Amino acid sequence: MQTDHAASQLTVRHAVPGDLSALVALSQKTFTDKFGHLYHPEDLASFLEDSHGTAAYAAWLTDPRNLIRVAETETGALAAYLLCSPLSLPAENAQPGALELKRLYVDTLLQGRGLGSRFVDEALSWARGQRAPEIYLSVYSENEGAQRLYARYGWEKVGDFIFPVGRHEDLEYLLRLTL
Repeated sequence: MQTDHAASQLTVRHAVPGDLSALVALSQKTFTDKFGHLYHPEDLASFLEDSHGTAAYAAWLTDPRNLIRVAETETGALAAYLLCSPLSLPAENAQPGALELKRLYVDTLLQGRGLGSRFVDEALSWARGQRAPEIYLSVYSENEGAQRLYARYGWEKVGDFIFPVGRHEDLEYLLRLTL
């Protein structure tokens, strides 16, 4: 179990190939903790393997167009991560060079300590450094906490789409921030 002292001793750094297994485990854990209750177990398992599995993260880690940042505890455990990439969301009329804040997850024990805001700041700094005209993200329609975080930064809803996980379909909001 994570102690408050250990949780306060975090190192935020770029992910490296040696983080692959820990990053996959954290990705699957944080997604399941937040959304696992919505899905049939077999649908969740298939989705995690396809979208949060080793192959996906190995590809993202080796693609220099991506930004992957991790927060590591003093024991070396990964506790949060940020993934930004070229735009892959269904954004109509996106400007050339638009980017995406693809994933931002913080382990339950560390939520509420400013890591989400820190990672949003890093994503925006990275996107501006890439001279992106805008950055997009998607957020689950019922994830009000994340929506409040993004609203504080000025992200605006520009659409919505269906996000399927097996037999279940979720409504996702598409948000954009002009840089």
